Amino acid sequence: MSTYVNGKVFNVMAPLTVDNFDHFSYELREMKKLGATGVSTDVWWGLVEKQDQQFDWSYYDKLSSLIIDSGLKWVPILSFHQCGGNVGDTCNIPIPSWLWSKYGQGAMTKSEQGNFSKEFLSVWTTKKAISDYSDFMSAFKNHFHNKKNDIYEINISLGPAGELRYPSYNSHDQNTGYPTRGAIQAYSSSAIQSFKQYIKEKYKTVGALNNSWGFNLNSFELVMPPTPSLFYSKEEQETKYGQDFYEWYSKSLRDHGRELLSLAVDTFRNYGNTQLGVKVPGIHWRVAPGGDRMAELNAGLISTDQNIYSDKTGHGYNRIISMISDLKKEKGFDLINLHFTCLEMDNNEGPEYAQSYAKALVFWVSQEAQRQGVRILGENALAGTLYSQRAWDNIENALLFGGYDGVTFLRMGNVLGSSTGRFNFRNLVETF
Repeated sequence: MSTYVNGKVFNVMAPLTVDNFDHFSYELREMKKLGATGVSTDVWWGLVEKQDQQFDWSYYDKLSSLIIDSGLKWVPILSFHQCGGNVGDTCNIPIPSWLWSKYGQGAMTKSEQGNFSKEFLSVWTTKKAISDYSDFMSAFKNHFHNKKNDIYEINISLGPAGELRYPSYNSHDQNTGYPTRGAIQAYSSSAIQSFKQYIKEKYKTVGALNNSWGFNLNSFELVMPPTPSLFYSKEEQETKYGQDFYEWYSKSLRDHGRELLSLAVDTFRNYGNTQLGVKVPGIHWRVAPGGDRMAELNAGLISTDQNIYSDKTGHGYNRIISMISDLKKEKGFDLINLHFTCLEMDNNEGPEYAQSYAKALVFWVSQEAQRQGVRILGENALAGTLYSQRAWDNIENALLFGGYDGVTFLRMGNVLGSSTGRFNFRNLVETF
């Protein structure tokens, strides 16, 4: 079993795409002076593999060389999602169009509003498309073999914005953003079929199903995800039907994450000292005491078949963390990092009705990660917050008391863009 290269790390994100390489080189030199560990860059599937199995790495050859030549580590994100449609997206890079020709509309995620998301291949397509993911990972591994010792971590994109979640609050749907409940994303034909099969395997007979749910179905073919009006209250989520739905919904997301992360371990094992990373978002609204946790539920992060209000379950995050800890044990590979966002936020930020509880969430997740032996690193959720001293104080607090082993700052330009950012970044490096 390998050991980590070092302790706390302070990485920064590069721009989504780099147009001015001279300015980028200047920023790299400045970050090196401030003591940064490395620079993360999106490696966009849609830029590299525009035709099936035809890879163009020329842009990333230049980008990675600039980072490494400046004395920093490279942290590539294998970005299997599109750029465009998320907060902070300033470019439009769809995933390769040949994927839709190959797998059809059924590979898109379909929401309760009837809208299709093309941001990434749906979690119910992962097994079918695993060879496409494998081709990309292997091509990256082979092409950058000579730079493997300069790569700190390879982050595996597992969903929209590179995060392990459903696109429940993304732009393809209406009125689903902060601080709403978001929209359930389980209405594609493959999702519905998966739900039917899951329930059939769980209950075996329609009679047993009806007994449990209090329904009167004639066959398993009548099993469906909830109608949009159904899950608006905590009581409805916690019916046996609601528990079974969210159990399947969150498990489908975790199975997808496990499949891709397992492939990444097999691909990059013994690739220098390279670690792997996976990002889980800090969906912090509707979480405060009295909150219904619907935003997290509809993003697939937690499920109501267990107590999501208890320290014993990491307030619902024990299973998504177990996906990582179990894989580490199974593969005998310890170098998998969990990245969690919203480190810069306080509890009760924003309007009262948002019921934001970000700081508590940051500590709940880290405590559960520590309990399961998963290394956890953090990230700020919004780039603009780095101009606030309070944001930096919260990040330092998570490093001091929350068990976070480092931070990736969103983004490099925001750290360098103010005296507050420069001073606090250097201070963190020197402190830790």
